[in-house]
Amino acid sequence: MGKRLLVLLLSVAALAATTVGIALAQGRGGTAESQVIHVVVGPRSEDEFLDFAGDGLGFGDRLVARGPLFDPSQTTRVGTAHLDCVISSQVLAGGTFNCTYVLKLEDGDIMTHGIDPQGPSRVLFAVTGGTGSYRHATGQAEYIDTDVTDIIIDLEG
Repeated sequence: MGKRLLVLLLSVAALAATTVGIALAQGRGGTAESQVIHVVVGPRSEDEFLDFAGDGLGFGDRLVARGPLFDPSQTTRVGTAHLDCVISSQVLAGGTFNCTYVLKLEDGDIMTHGIDPQGPSRVLFAVTGGTGSYRHATGQAEYIDTDVTDIIIDLEG
């Protein structure tokens, strides 16, 4: 009985090691090397707050927006930003948003997700995936909100 148990345990360990190896190999392969992308959501964005209960903006209400993406000099349009945020605090003023951005670029889309305080801020979002050239995207994106939103995306290789 002891030999059968040992063989079973070794077989399970080998299967687990193989599964982990395959998962790690599939996780690679997006961009060949690390890449930094810097874009700016332009000042000509359209946004709308959705007050579902009609009682003033607060927990569970949404902000949706769409706007042009420009290069850092803000002279060349490079794509479109789509934003969907849920207010995750009791009130809007001084509160926080739980946000997802889809950044539509020429080579594909990049998705990011994070918590963003209301008003000017500098926060990190997680890169949660993408399409096209960014289909295996991982990393982080720094959002710097002033009169425009600078987005500096650091994709891991």
